[in-house]
Amino acid sequence: MDSSHPQSITSSNPKREAEKSIMVSRKHAKFMATYCQQDFSMPDSVIFYIAKNPKTAVLYLKMVKTCKYFFVKNPINIIDCLYTRYGKWGVNEKPLDLTKYNCKYWITDHIWACADEFVDKNILSPIIPKLYRCDVKHVSLSDQIISYHDFSFIISSVEEIYLNRVIVKHADGSDVPIEDIIAIAVNAQDVYVYKPTITPKTMKELLQIPHFATLDRLTLCDLSEMFDINAFYSYMKKNHHTKFFLNFNEQISEGYMNRLETIVDEILETKQFNYKPPGINFTGLDIQKYRLLFSM
Repeated sequence: MDSSHPQSITSSNPKREAEKSIMVSRKHAKFMATYCQQDFSMPDSVIFYIAKNPKTAVLYLKMVKTCKYFFVKNPINIIDCLYTRYGKWGVNEKPLDLTKYNCKYWITDHIWACADEFVDKNILSPIIPKLYRCDVKHVSLSDQIISYHDFSFIISSVEEIYLNRVIVKHADGSDVPIEDIIAIAVNAQDVYVYKPTITPKTMKELLQIPHFATLDRLTLCDLSEMFDINAFYSYMKKNHHTKFFLNFNEQISEGYMNRLETIVDEILETKQFNYKPPGINFTGLDIQKYRLLFSM
């Protein structure tokens, strides 16, 4: 998955920001000045329902281009890619204050939120109430803390998920394990998680999720030995679809490393595969074995 950063957002000076604000106000006033009551061939209640319940972003754009009534009754801005840079939200390489305007936002393709360059690890959650819908196909989050409720809102349609040191929290304050994240990512095809929350039941719970078997790729990095490697290995040899990449942290025990080494040797000795050989990496793995394994 491409995790490259969007281009930097350049900060404007106060005078320019004030001029932009005045310009936006004038455009809004001009827009409203030409708005007038419409006479539709259908009952007002039906038109109002249509305005409040657009099925797709494309349909909504066609509606508002046809008649201003639909925007007035349900003001939504359509955004394809929403991202953060240096602590500010941006779109199309320009800063965007999502709390400034009295409208909702419909995100259609990508959300990218990162806290690398600043302290705030909760930049995503405050804007969730401003989102009308989230139909994104790609989510890239780094160094974020987000509630399970908010995460569920943005993840349901996502096909590619990149989570780097992201903590998803239940309402009771507990961390959400990776199996609960996979469970709500019903359209996921490619999932990358660095420092996932793992429990002894993680692998068993993952096997209960129907769409887990249809993932194209699953990458889990910095795994602890709490991960049930035997259950994984048994399942992996039965799964003909998913390519797995597992990276384990340096704290795993010698016994666990020995078990990983045995699994790697068995894979390398296999002449014909009816599954996709996984990439497995851990401290102490022979470099030649590593190269052979990741070249398969």
